[in-house]
Amino acid sequence: MAEVVWIARHGHRQDYADLGWRKQADRPHDPGLSTAGVVEAQDLAERLQSEAIEHIVASPFLRTVVTAAHTATALDLPIQLEAGLGEHMSSKLFKRRPDPLPLDEMADRFPQINRHYDSQIIPLFPETEAEALDRAGQAMQHLVNAFSGPLLIVTHELIGKGAVWGLVEQHPPVRFPTCGLTKLVHKQGEWDMAFTGDTSYLSQPRHPIPEIWNYLLRQMVHR
Repeated sequence: MAEVVWIARHGHRQDYADLGWRKQADRPHDPGLSTAGVVEAQDLAERLQSEAIEHIVASPFLRTVVTAAHTATALDLPIQLEAGLGEHMSSKLFKRRPDPLPLDEMADRFPQINRHYDSQIIPLFPETEAEALDRAGQAMQHLVNAFSGPLLIVTHELIGKGAVWGLVEQHPPVRFPTCGLTKLVHKQGEWDMAFTGDTSYLSQPRHPIPEIWNYLLRQMVHR
């Protein structure tokens, strides 16, 4: 059983930096990282390089995989892609199920990916916010039991919250800014949150998410 879990949100998204990107993208629901997001991911890798992390598990969407790949390279570890940590399958955001790239195609692009890992939880579509939180919590419970040694999770804002709540019974407030880091520690039979939302290691001022994004998020559907 894992006794220490680090949970990171992906870096600043490509469509946060370029609001017109979606209109030209073949996969508008699956952005990668902006230039600022790549720097954040590099900073995250440097922050974690001295930690005794033994396993990396990431959401299978591009922005989380790119983020995880920097740390995987720094630590010389494989990445397991777990669908149970994937994006919130919201019918308010997506007209159809927002699937990530096929595993083999993603692994061709990112050789750190373990092609032999099978996801333990496949999210339903659609799902409510409460269902997404519960699904993330179930995925987290499975992962801490499946892996021994310190574990890094790279996921999304809402799903990170659900992952924490799946372990910490008190359901504490959590913060997941882009590439923000939360640490959970298991001691005396319980999970405690050591800290949440740490971005002190980032080398550049945090790049804001445009205010217009909240409007676009409400209007968006995957076509």
